Amino acid sequence: MEQTYLIPFLITLFAGLSTALGGLVVFFGNTEKLNWLSFTMSFAAGVMLYVSFVEILPESYLEFKHTNDQNTALLYVLGFFVFGTLFAIFTDKILPEQKINSQVNKSITSKNNKIYRSGILIALTMALHNFPEGIVTFIGSVNDISFGLVIGLAIALHNIPEGMAISVPIYHATGSKKKAFLYSALSGFTEPLGALFCYFVINSYLDDFLTAAVMSIVSGIMIFISIFVLMPLSFEYKDKYEHILGLVIGMFVIGISIYLM
Repeated sequence: MEQTYLIPFLITLFAGLSTALGGLVVFFGNTEKLNWLSFTMSFAAGVMLYVSFVEILPESYLEFKHTNDQNTALLYVLGFFVFGTLFAIFTDKILPEQKINSQVNKSITSKNNKIYRSGILIALTMALHNFPEGIVTFIGSVNDISFGLVIGLAIALHNIPEGMAISVPIYHATGSKKKAFLYSALSGFTEPLGALFCYFVINSYLDDFLTAAVMSIVSGIMIFISIFVLMPLSFEYKDKYEHILGLVIGMFVIGISIYLM
C-alpha cells in the first residue's frame, strides 16, 4: 500500500480496534455497575457533535462552493446532510443498536441464556455499523490527514463503549474474560475492512464533489448517532451529572485538539 494510503489505513485500523479497548473492561472494571458508561457515551457524543458542526459541515460547504454559487452549495450540504440522517434512521430501524444496548443492564442480572445471545447480537450489529465507518474514516484521512484524525478519534471514542456493551454480557454469560475481549475486538475488524474496500473499489471514483457529499452525509449520521443513540443511553446509565460532564468535556477536548492541530 502506497504511503499516501498507509496512514489513513492505520487511522482507520486504530478507530476500529478501539472496540478492543472497551473490551478490556472485563479485566479491570466493575462490570456490575455501569453508570460510568454515561460519561463515556456523552463524551463521544460531544466529540461527534462538535466535529460535525464545526469541522465537517463547514468543510463540505467550502468544497461545494469551489464549483457552485453560495445558494447551490448550501442546498447540496443540506440535501446530503438530510440523506445521511435518513440513512442513519433506516440503519437504526433494521439494526436496533439502541434497543439492544438498553438491555445490557437487565441482562447482567438475569443470568440466563439470553445474556449470551444479547452479546452476540450486539457484536454483529456493531460489526455491520463499523464497515461504513471505516469507509468514511479512510476517505476523510486520504483527503486531509488532520481531518481524518479528528474523525478517527470521534469514531474511536464511539467504539469504546460499543466494545464494553459487547464484552460485559459475553463475560457474564460464559465466565470467560478472554472470550469477552475477543468478541469485542473482532467486531471492530470490519472497520479496516471498510478501508480496504474503499482502497480497492471506491477510491478510484472519488472527486471533490463526491468527497464533499460524503462529508455532509457523515455529519448527518454522526449527529443522529449523538442525539438519538448515545445521549439517550448516557441518560439511562447516569447516576448524577455524568451525562452533562461528558458532553461538555468531550466538546472542550476535541475543540482544543483541533485548535492545536
